[in-house]
Amino acid sequence: MKRITLPALTVIGALILAACSQTLLPAAPLGQLAYALSGGGTLAAFGLDNAQASLTTRAITGLPAGEALVDLDVRNTDNRLYGISATGRVYRLDPATGAATADGSAASQSVIAMDFNPVANRLRVLGSSDLDLNVRLTLNAAPVPATSPAGTLTADGTFTYAAGGTNPELVAAAYTNSFDNSAAGAVNTGTTTTLYSLDAGTDQLVVHSAGPQFSTLTAVGALGVDIMAGRTGFDIVGASGAYLSSSTGAGTNVYALNLTTGQATLKTSLSGVALTGLALQPAAQ
Repeated sequence: MKRITLPALTVIGALILAACSQTLLPAAPLGQLAYALSGGGTLAAFGLDNAQASLTTRAITGLPAGEALVDLDVRNTDNRLYGISATGRVYRLDPATGAATADGSAASQSVIAMDFNPVANRLRVLGSSDLDLNVRLTLNAAPVPATSPAGTLTADGTFTYAAGGTNPELVAAAYTNSFDNSAAGAVNTGTTTTLYSLDAGTDQLVVHSAGPQFSTLTAVGALGVDIMAGRTGFDIVGASGAYLSSSTGAGTNVYALNLTTGQATLKTSLSGVALTGLALQPAAQ
C-alpha cells in the first residue's frame, strides 16, 4: 500500500485551505441590468434574474463632503448613468468605478426623485416637499436640446390630482419609452412618452397629464406594496418594462409593475442591503 508522506499531506492541506479562503466573485448579471443607491454614497448593480448572486457595490467617490445622492437614472441620449443629490446637484456616475463627476447643472432645491424625459432630453426633478418642486432641468453634458440651453431650469407648478382630494406625496417617477438612443443622440421621430410616479401617501401608481408640465395627476391603482420616501425606487425601460424597489430593514424587494392596473408583483429580493432609487439600463430602440 502506498503511503502519503507528511510533506505531501502538508501540500494537500494547504491547497484545501487556499480553496476555502478564496472570495467568490459575483455572478454575471442576468436579465435586465439595474442600478440603485445604498446610503446615498454606495452604487449597487445587479441583474433582475439573479439579483443576489450578481449584486456588486462600489463606494461613490468625487462627491463633496456631506453630499449624498437620492436618485439616479440612465440618460437615453448618451446612455450614461446620472445621479442627483438631495441639494439638487447632478453628477455623472461611472458604474465600473463609482466615480462621480459634477455636470454643473442643478435644481438648487431639496430633491427626492428624478427621471429623464427621453423625448425632450430634459430631467424631471421632484422635490422632497412634494408640492413645492416640479421642474425640468437641461444638463450641461451634450447632447443639449436646441430648444433648451444647457443649465435651463423650468418651473412647472404644483402637482394636483385632477379629481381633487389629498395632496400628493410623490417619492419616485419614471417616463415610458426610454431606450438607448446614444447613437443618434435623440429618440426616433414620432416617439411619445408618458410620466408615471408613486404616491407614498396612498401607495398608488399615478399617471401625469397636461404635458410638458405634467403637473396633473390621476390615480392608476393600488400597488399592494407599502412605500415611503428614502426607501423606494422606480424606473421604466422601453415601452412598459416597469419595476419598483422597496426596502425594509436590511433587505430590498424588487417588483414588476403593471402600468395599466398599478399592481406590483414580486420579481426578486436582496438580503443585507437597503436600496433606494432604481435605474434600468435601456436597450437600443
